[in-house]
Amino acid sequence: MMKSYQPLTMRRPALLALAVALAPGMGSLPAVHAAELSWSGFATAGYAISDRSYTYERYVDRSGTFMRDSLVGAQLVAELAPRWSATVQATVAPSVSNDQRWDARLQWAFLSYRLGNDTLLRAGKLRMPMYLFSENMQVGASYDVMHLPTEVYSTAPTNDYTGLAFSRNWSLAQGELGLEAYAGRTSLTARAQQGGSSPGELHTRSGGVVLAYRHDDDVWRMGWQRSRIRVDGMGQGGAPGGVQPSGSDIAPGVPVDSSGDGIDTRVALLGADLHFDSGLRIVSEYAWRHAANAVTPKNSQGAYLTLLRPAGKWTPYVTAARLLSEKAARVAEGGRGGIDDQKSLALGTSYSLGANGKLKLEWMHVHVGTSSSLIDHSMGAAVVQHQGLNVLSASYSVVY
Repeated sequence: MMKSYQPLTMRRPALLALAVALAPGMGSLPAVHAAELSWSGFATAGYAISDRSYTYERYVDRSGTFMRDSLVGAQLVAELAPRWSATVQATVAPSVSNDQRWDARLQWAFLSYRLGNDTLLRAGKLRMPMYLFSENMQVGASYDVMHLPTEVYSTAPTNDYTGLAFSRNWSLAQGELGLEAYAGRTSLTARAQQGGSSPGELHTRSGGVVLAYRHDDDVWRMGWQRSRIRVDGMGQGGAPGGVQPSGSDIAPGVPVDSSGDGIDTRVALLGADLHFDSGLRIVSEYAWRHAANAVTPKNSQGAYLTLLRPAGKWTPYVTAARLLSEKAARVAEGGRGGIDDQKSLALGTSYSLGANGKLKLEWMHVHVGTSSSLIDHSMGAAVVQHQGLNVLSASYSVVY
């Protein structure tokens, strides 16, 4: 979640040390031929069109596109033994590094060992668990909104990593408390705009911790992540202000001349998914991002609030979202682009087509203030400021 994506692997001494530490009490790893296999698949066909000529969220303009939301994927789980399992998930989706290409990409490839009923250790290619919908963010049939709000879901430097994850759950008198800690690395080809800077390699080292409380269907979640981001080989002359506009997997505004130990980026997140007896459901997330040594200041905050209320097979919703860079950055760099100052309002609905499929429709209005790194600016063109755009979207999602 492959030609354009090459994750950094853990060094052999680190893996050897891990194996030695875990060996007591684990027993030998069972033979693969004894595995019990199960598989599932998911797909989304999504179309979006705006009323503006410039490109929003990498793909959306007045020409229309299927590339923002469309993908197909499959997942295989092998139960190797009572405590061991292996999971692999792959997708075919628009490339994270080239706006004109689709890539086959390995999203998950990890080995799990259950130390006890409430304790799990995983190693390999994993998804960072920061957001409420991190694990299922590509499975459109698993949620009702058209598009998870980019104002929050673009704040983490990357959504994937190769490394380790430890999780532990505690049963309480009411509900359950969960803790997850993770650390790892990612390497991928950074996206370059057409006519802008040449592609480079984006390297990220990340670690974080997430605490979640669940009671019935309600979820409260908080997380903290620290990353070091380095871009190698990025050509000059990209977007205004020398920043690299981003898609969902690359941090917005990564400076092209980042070097040394990389940009020290810290992200804090709060989230809640609440269900009420009246049928009303409230989903909200808040993200705070601080880049300690970025060349162009990218300290920012993002948040959204979604209200949903099912009515038979229909689930109408409204989402209000905001993404805002710090004032100093808006004053110093806003006229050159790459600074985030936008808000959006979305009205939509999903329609359930049985247990495995959802049809979705949405209208969204986006208002750009000082500028927005989610808009691609052509070379030499004026920065988009103080104007709005409308986006119409439709999709069909299925799981099988």
